[in-house]
Amino acid sequence: MQFEFHFQAKKHKMNLKFSIPILILISIISISAFGNTVFAENDDKIVIMYTNSGPLIIELFPDDAPNTVENFLELTESGFYDDLIFHRIIKDFMIQGGDPLTKHDEVFENISLWGTGDAGYEIPAEFNSIKHNRGIVSMARGADIDSASSQFFIVHKDSNHLDGKYTVFGKLLTEESYDTLDKIANLQTIARDIPNDLFASQIIKAAVITRADIENPPSIEELDRLDVTDSSLTMISDRYVNTEYDFSILPPKGWTVLYPEPGSKPNDPIITFLGQKEQLPHAINKFAPYIYINANELGDKTFQESLDSRIAQYHMMDKQKALRIISERMDNLITETGRSYGAYFLVAKQLGVGGLPLPFAQIILSHSNFIYGITYSHHEELFQNNMAVFDSTIKSFDIASETTEPHISGLLEEAGIKTTEPETTGGGCLIATAAFGSELAPQVQQLRELRDNTVLQTESGTSFMAGFNQFYYSFSPIIADYERENPAFKEVVKLTLTPLLTSLSLLQYAEINSESEMLGYGIGIILLNIGIYFVAPAVLIMKVRSLTSYNKIPKTI
Repeated sequence: MQFEFHFQAKKHKMNLKFSIPILILISIISISAFGNTVFAENDDKIVIMYTNSGPLIIELFPDDAPNTVENFLELTESGFYDDLIFHRIIKDFMIQGGDPLTKHDEVFENISLWGTGDAGYEIPAEFNSIKHNRGIVSMARGADIDSASSQFFIVHKDSNHLDGKYTVFGKLLTEESYDTLDKIANLQTIARDIPNDLFASQIIKAAVITRADIENPPSIEELDRLDVTDSSLTMISDRYVNTEYDFSILPPKGWTVLYPEPGSKPNDPIITFLGQKEQLPHAINKFAPYIYINANELGDKTFQESLDSRIAQYHMMDKQKALRIISERMDNLITETGRSYGAYFLVAKQLGVGGLPLPFAQIILSHSNFIYGITYSHHEELFQNNMAVFDSTIKSFDIASETTEPHISGLLEEAGIKTTEPETTGGGCLIATAAFGSELAPQVQQLRELRDNTVLQTESGTSFMAGFNQFYYSFSPIIADYERENPAFKEVVKLTLTPLLTSLSLLQYAEINSESEMLGYGIGIILLNIGIYFVAPAVLIMKVRSLTSYNKIPKTI
């Protein structure tokens, strides 16, 4: 489908005293004529953005964010925002603009880069207690908290998950401004939340005015702020708790906690901890370390199945030279509370990222119906600097529903989650455990795909797997646990399983299009394995016994 950007001539009424040229002219004359008297009566500057959907009148909060307000005013007065577009629109969340790459005359050349432009410099964050309610204007930024520049966003619906993490510096002032916000927020969008109608989302002109220039200006309302004196907020902020995925973890001291925005994909990090920037030796550039956490439901798969799938992807990337695995192992993670979780540890380098290898350390573990990934990354020359921080962070991991900390338990109860006694980890599939990290792992993954895509697509295959799983998992967890405890035993099991896996892999070459074919191939594979594991050994034993009997010397008196 092709999308067309629409630029159509439209006219909008604005409830202002004067038109744009006359308003600016009168403002200049008033300032020069009355001087300090005007500033004494109207010392609060306001920014008005004339868009093709209507005006956006923004009151500013210099007491809460002085540097940000000064920067915004300077950019406005310089004409920086003129002809720019609100390039990112997410209904019921926010509209974002201020990227110079969206300027009308360059719009089609730079569309792939929208969202990356700035004013050529960055300003420090000025986080404050103002809540991100509807109509709030706040600075957009990257992962670095001090990376704001010219881009800003206007909140469409209350988004309090952003509170204290982005610099609030203004708010829409008039009802007409809120109507304009709704019009822009309701525009249809294409990929990357870009509006289809660029004309309707365009800022024609931005100017600095005062409250006196507005017809019937509303009274100043008290801002809705965070209750920073609430002790429970302080306690909970010390330790990050996620009730949806049932875990808690302690952010590294002094690191910034970054929360995901609405519209995030399932595999995106659900929480990120960002460290302070560090400078490379003999270089100007600075780089910040970060630790992020992913969490997903296991669904119908076991932890071992999900883990093997992930490992197979890593090994494939390693073969394709997109990744270089430095070390990997299966081991137990012993947390600071003394709990033990079976986990996969990986250290690798992702290649081809901006021309530089990007090293990372990762641990994957599971509990109940969730699988968790905790990843640390930093510049290659600075990577080792925070490995101890990563180690202490993963050791602070805990299952929230098993916590004994009273304030976390209370939070869980409010979310409707009951706390439970700790569960022991282990068990699982003996085949997956034996094949883990070996040359058999890709073969096991192929068999899983064969099971899901072929065997379970037939009624006979589904019935067989249901009965087989009931029998198989009556003893498999016990053997799997013993494999983890005894590497020699694991090698014996792996050797024993090789003929079975080889015979099962024959099914991938068969065309199974009916129930009868599934039954035929299934019975054939079963008989083949009976022959391999029972008939062949029995024949061999009988042959040896017969040879032994034949070679016996008769007893004589």
